[in-house]
Amino acid sequence: MTRGPQPARLPRAEPGRTGTLPFELVRRDIAGDHPGVPLMLRIRVLDAFDTTPVSSAVVDLRHREPTGDGEVRGAQVTDTDGYAEFRTVHPGREPGKPVHITTSVHVGGYLAGGRTVTYSGPLYIPEQIAGQVAEGLPPAEDREPTAGNLLHVVPRDRFDLSAGLLATITVTVGD
Repeated sequence: MTRGPQPARLPRAEPGRTGTLPFELVRRDIAGDHPGVPLMLRIRVLDAFDTTPVSSAVVDLRHREPTGDGEVRGAQVTDTDGYAEFRTVHPGREPGKPVHITTSVHVGGYLAGGRTVTYSGPLYIPEQIAGQVAEGLPPAEDREPTAGNLLHVVPRDRFDLSAGLLATITVTVGD
């Protein structure tokens, strides 16, 4: 019997749906000077077959800016234990949709191209947190997405969300 949340499964992306990854996107700090609530995100990548860590995979993230005007994007290479960590900001909300971070995990090949297999899917911020951070915007129509991939998010200071959030998730890739 396993304790805690089950890993989220990222499905294989359609071939040709992902382009090359510019080297300047490989960085831990993807927040840059974007305003918003700080979010530290830690993703662990495991093999779906035997749940061993997937090292040297490229985790590519993108999400809406908190203002909704643009996109925040960055990538990290997983360490020997399958972890990648990012410093970003809480994503903005598209009206009526759950707040999410689009994640692609590239396994094999070169960092800037030639990736052999890509797995992709959304990682959702729980509506309880997203509703407090993005006050004034209408909530998502689907308040708890059934597709899974729900991030575990906790505030750094339970009395002040603007102090930042910590988020974690384990994802599995492979057939």
